[in-house]
Amino acid sequence: MFNYKTNVLAVLNQKGGVGKTTTVTVLAEYGALVWKMMERNQTRSARILVVDLDMQCNTSDYFVGMETSPQSRGGQLPPSHPDYDGSDDLSERSTIADVFYGKMVLPHTIKLADKNRSVEIDVIVGHPKELEDINEAFDSASGEIDRKVVNRLGDLLHCDEVAESYDLVILDTGPSRNPIFRSALRAATHVVVPFEPEEKSLQGINAMAQAITAENFNRNTGQPKVKVVGLLPNKVRIGVPLHKNNLKMIRENLPSLSMPEGVYLPLSIAFPKRDVKGVVPKSIFNIKSSDSTRKKSENVCEYVYSSIFSSMSSKAKTQKSEPLEA
Repeated sequence: MFNYKTNVLAVLNQKGGVGKTTTVTVLAEYGALVWKMMERNQTRSARILVVDLDMQCNTSDYFVGMETSPQSRGGQLPPSHPDYDGSDDLSERSTIADVFYGKMVLPHTIKLADKNRSVEIDVIVGHPKELEDINEAFDSASGEIDRKVVNRLGDLLHCDEVAESYDLVILDTGPSRNPIFRSALRAATHVVVPFEPEEKSLQGINAMAQAITAENFNRNTGQPKVKVVGLLPNKVRIGVPLHKNNLKMIRENLPSLSMPEGVYLPLSIAFPKRDVKGVVPKSIFNIKSSDSTRKKSENVCEYVYSSIFSSMSSKAKTQKSEPLEA
């Protein structure tokens, strides 16, 4: 079992369509473009690694771009990595699935434009077929599942190289409570649970709370418990009575898990607009500062980042651009 060395934020919900990918991409861009880390009496952007564990690979497509492949399971393939050198320890289409097969993984470095400067985010893409194969192969396995799947992601993300290279790792996850989901929860130091303030979405909150409680119970003595940063309302229409009443109910019934009133992501065309290939500006944080969607996004991100970093002092870190190996 690994030691927890890295800040790892898992964005989780067993319910699909609640905005996990939107949450991941907004949080990652905020870290690179807006949030400032103190280092040697100077400020710098946060060093972010995004890992896509969702078989739909929407985060991979947003940041890196997936290849359409109708004959492949899931209908798409991850791209060939531009830095692949033919090594037997790497796959040409390097993805997070490789770590479960004992291979190294190679992140893609994505540049984000911000006025007169360029900042970067590293992304380890997903692989629809291979992630699904892993879930199916180990879904009913006995003693092998913890060693080969559940603990394997944590072995990578909490190794010295990753801990020294990144301030925060953000995990996008699928909607099923499968072995890959369990590996994300096992690796996590922090969790955000996006939800839509609709009845069917609310039903999944108790299941998520139970999964987090079970994970904390299963961690070894002395290991840190996963911290719930909060339940994040998403696709909110604050003028709709149903949404307003459901948010109030959540705050009253789950006060320790709720984010502060007014901290939410709205239902906004600004999010799907940035998903269009080649659109400019790409990030919510590149549009005008007076935009209401940008303001709401900044409120959410500031709350999440402050919750994660408020009690830690920033250490000097050096970015690596090499394959990652647990």
